[in-house]
Amino acid sequence: MKKIITLVVILFIAGMSYAQNNEKRISFNKGTLKICSTSTIKISGYDGDEIIIKSPNNSANYAYYNRFGKNIKSPKSTDSVLFRYKTFFNTDENKELEEGLTPLGKKSNNPADNLYLDITENPGELIIKDYNASSNTSGIINTVNFNNSYEILIPNSIKLLWNTEGCKKTNSNTFFITSNSNAWELSGFKGETEISTSYRSINLTDVSGPVIANTIGGNIKVVFDKVSPTNLYSLISNDGYIDVTMPTNVNVQLDVTGNRILSDIDFKVLNEELTELDGKKMRLQLNTGKIKMKLDASLGSVYLRKEK
Repeated sequence: MKKIITLVVILFIAGMSYAQNNEKRISFNKGTLKICSTSTIKISGYDGDEIIIKSPNNSANYAYYNRFGKNIKSPKSTDSVLFRYKTFFNTDENKELEEGLTPLGKKSNNPADNLYLDITENPGELIIKDYNASSNTSGIINTVNFNNSYEILIPNSIKLLWNTEGCKKTNSNTFFITSNSNAWELSGFKGETEISTSYRSINLTDVSGPVIANTIGGNIKVVFDKVSPTNLYSLISNDGYIDVTMPTNVNVQLDVTGNRILSDIDFKVLNEELTELDGKKMRLQLNTGKIKMKLDASLGSVYLRKEK
């Protein structure tokens, strides 16, 4: 019987890093963009027909892992163990050799070609996931999140689905290495949006809607500066607060749930009641109340601020 062992090790080597500002462009202006990632990502909408991914990381990621290829006799066992070593070192020499060249095809065995992302395009659907450093389907499978940061421009004509879960169920013996809990940021987007995350906050700036956003263990902050909400908004935060800044000329009706509900805006109070868990529910209206908003902070507070 052969023992199969997969080892994944991430090495960040001091003194061997190089500055990079890589960019990847994908033609996609109709359909659904699914982002399933725990990386730090800032997304902005624009009137274009490409998804543009930028990786402003200041140092290279070095992936080093073992697979299987050569028989080595174990000193403590009669079984043989298979090892093969494969490395991805994005050195200055490699960068110089590749200057002016682009990878061919859509598949690559070097994670740097896709900015350490797993990108899959299907008809009417583009899926972006964290890179899986191990493709071996037998033995122990370990998945590593490189914890890179990304800035992504997306067309206003698409639908955005953004969550921290995998786009499909992960293997039961998969582990993740994560080291940040920065807020997810989405700005200037006019398309339909659904965001779901755990232990992260969500910041939305000038996102007109429709929007469904929920977080467990995070806060939700929404700012309407250059635009006003034009479609249904639903924001849910468990164990966090909700903070919304809006101009006083918007036409909104809000169903609000929270421990405390505070505002410097002169809302018309349509309904008010206390909940069994000592929270509070209110229905508020500003101007015509044409746009519906649901804000549920459970036992967290809700802040409704006047845009300055």
